[in-house]
Amino acid sequence: MKLLQPDLTVDCLSDLDLADWYGRGIRAIFIDLDNTISPWRQNSVTGEARQLIDKARQAGITVVLFTNAGEIRAREVAWSLGISYYAAAKKPFAAMYRKAMGELALAGSEVLAIGDQVFTDVLGGNRAGCITVLTSPLSEEEYAGTKFLRFLERLAGRKAVFHRRD
Repeated sequence: MKLLQPDLTVDCLSDLDLADWYGRGIRAIFIDLDNTISPWRQNSVTGEARQLIDKARQAGITVVLFTNAGEIRAREVAWSLGISYYAAAKKPFAAMYRKAMGELALAGSEVLAIGDQVFTDVLGGNRAGCITVLTSPLSEEEYAGTKFLRFLERLAGRKAVFHRRD
C-alpha cells in the first residue's frame, strides 16, 4: 500500500544530505518529536537532531516540530531549538499538514516529513503529499499504542528497528 511506504528510509538523521534536498526543491522539514529527535516523553533533544536543524538552517530549509505531543511539551522543545511547532497534530490526518504548508506557502513536494512511525508520520505525510522519510526510533521505550503499531508495521513489511543513535 503506497500510503504506508516512505519515500526514503534512513537509519539516522545524519544520513540526510540537506544541501542535496534543497537542490531538489525542499524548503521545509516537518519533524516528529518522540523517538525521532527525543526519547519518548522527554524534552532532551539528541545532538544528531540539533546538527540536522543547524544544517537545515545553513541550507536554507525551515524546520518545524510536527508532533502529536501536547502543546506545553511541544512548545518547550521547539523553543529550546529556536524553531516553530505544531502540537497535537492528529497525525496521520492530513489537515494539520495542510494548514502548516499553507502558512508557509509551500506545496507538499517542498516538504520532508520525517518520523519514526509508519502509521502516523509516513501515512500522514503521504496523505498530505509530502516527501516522507522514515527513520529508526531512538528508543524501545514508547507508548503502549505505539508498540501495537510497531507490530502492525512489521506485518506490513516495514521493520521498526531500534538503533541507539547517541
